[in-house]
Amino acid sequence: MRRICMAILLCAALGACSQPRVRDGSSAEKAAIQAVLDAHGKAWSKGDAAAAAAVMTEDADWVSGDGSIYEGRDAIEAAHREWLAGTAKGSWHSHPGLAKIQFLRPDVAIVDGDSYTSGLHDEQGKEIPASTTRYTAVMVKENGRWKVAAFRSLPQLKSKINPTDVR
Repeated sequence: MRRICMAILLCAALGACSQPRVRDGSSAEKAAIQAVLDAHGKAWSKGDAAAAAAVMTEDADWVSGDGSIYEGRDAIEAAHREWLAGTAKGSWHSHPGLAKIQFLRPDVAIVDGDSYTSGLHDEQGKEIPASTTRYTAVMVKENGRWKVAAFRSLPQLKSKINPTDVR
């Protein structure tokens, strides 16, 4: 029985290895992915919740820095609308630096990068110091355009970017 289990595990491992990952996408594909991230930051900074959510797939999900989960573009847009009308009103947001982009297939990529936000306010209206956080996003190419299928804010991880270096 143990030999059968080992054989099954070996076959599974070999099967997983037989589907090689696409290690490096073209610079044009990477630039297209960065443009999606930049579009989100610009929309946020303009206070445009619809445009900020437009970079998402219809069935995308978003896990915010506080652990809240938003499922579907409509829910993500509603969350952005609430943030941008409340504690994030008038804030500035970007995804600076060079994100690490790993292509799993020509139409699927995992992106690890930094987010920068300034101008946020706490519940009492006091401005919060600018901050950088890490994120992971799963990007998919739909109808020739890159979209965010899943986004995970990772504030518990230290960013590689110093807030004073941004702008």
